[in-house]
Amino acid sequence: MKKILFALGLSLTASASFAYNGQIDGGFTYFDHDDSITDSNGAFDLSGTLYFNPVNAKYGPLNEAAFLGHNSNASLAYSYNYWESKNIAGFEQDNKINNISASIEYFYEQFYVEGALGFSRENEQSKLNGFKVADEDYDTTLYRALAGFMPMPNLLLAAGIDGYQGDGDNDDNRFAVKAKYVAALDHGQALNLEADGAFGDTDTVMLGADYYFNPAFSLGAEYSMQDDGDDDTDFFAVRSKYFIHPDFAVGGAIGFGDDVIAFNINASFRF
Repeated sequence: MKKILFALGLSLTASASFAYNGQIDGGFTYFDHDDSITDSNGAFDLSGTLYFNPVNAKYGPLNEAAFLGHNSNASLAYSYNYWESKNIAGFEQDNKINNISASIEYFYEQFYVEGALGFSRENEQSKLNGFKVADEDYDTTLYRALAGFMPMPNLLLAAGIDGYQGDGDNDDNRFAVKAKYVAALDHGQALNLEADGAFGDTDTVMLGADYYFNPAFSLGAEYSMQDDGDDDTDFFAVRSKYFIHPDFAVGGAIGFGDDVIAFNINASFRF
């Protein structure tokens, strides 16, 4: 027993100066719709990030270590979203969206650059009495480029473009802004504030805040809005993340929108 406790003590001591070179994130979101059409709707997300230099997680919230250390990185992400309708008088429809993207963040002293490029394919199928009556694919290319500046420690302000080009009349080149600030509080606590917006034919806005009770545990909230000129949707979520160990975290969120509730679980692994 003493050997086990000694080994645990060494592990905890080592974690105080933990550094990592990469991170893998994965999650699943289930959407519960309050309508007479949707049968099921969910989304899987997976991403991997490699840092150009080791991230030191010794100071501040573990979840903000890369930002606080100005660690440049490159990442790949994949997401899969599905929606299936109920059988209504023999008619059924389902949509599947596969999206893959690559992005980079680069910090140089007080300057910041972000770039991303993605490809999305949506498949829409319709059936009548079990027979396929439609099967269409829609492709979309997504892009994002931002340049920013850090006027004071732990505050980032950035602006640029965020857009997409797709099949048919599905194009939008938008002005984009981004802001993030991590403030240290007393007794190892901290506050994260972030905002992201893109404005064009379709406007999107995200506002988020997280309170860190200690470096390992946070509780936060997020508000998002989308307006395409005809319809606007609002979504509010409560989120939390806990690092069981500096190299492993679990998280979750519950969100509320127009006639929909979303439940998310996620995990992060660092190496």
